[in-house]
Amino acid sequence: MSQVVPVSNDRLLLSKGYGVGAKLLQVSRSGQGDWQVAEVWSNSRVLRTKFCNVVVQGDYVYGLSDGVLECVELASGQRVWKAGRYAQGQILGVGDLLIVQAESGEVALVEATSVGHRELGRFAALEGKTWNNPSLYGRYLLVRNAEQAACYELALEP
Repeated sequence: MSQVVPVSNDRLLLSKGYGVGAKLLQVSRSGQGDWQVAEVWSNSRVLRTKFCNVVVQGDYVYGLSDGVLECVELASGQRVWKAGRYAQGQILGVGDLLIVQAESGEVALVEATSVGHRELGRFAALEGKTWNNPSLYGRYLLVRNAEQAACYELALEP
């Protein structure tokens, strides 16, 4: 299961693979009383994340749903688009872009947009399967798997 993602002061997004999907919860508390949890929406067909966390960008959520990158409208839980096969990789949100570490070891740069899937570039970063999260420190992208680690310097616009 991916990490629970707070999307506002009172809403939490949960996602899980194996046919479970995603749900948005609203949490409240009256004074010092009991906590109340209400389901805003639930959709078993979206954000079926297994090893991957999701990225929230504005009104949309991006995640690898059964290995395919998916964009979901946060307010409704409805799929906007689903494309690009990355298997059980990881994603990292950077501004209006997504860095996708595919399970195969490739890294792809994808626009985080509701218009559709647009992969801007891709390169072979590691050899073999990886389920590890990529890290970005300034312009340095760090990736690893069980046998390799690599650091790539990314070109940044001024």
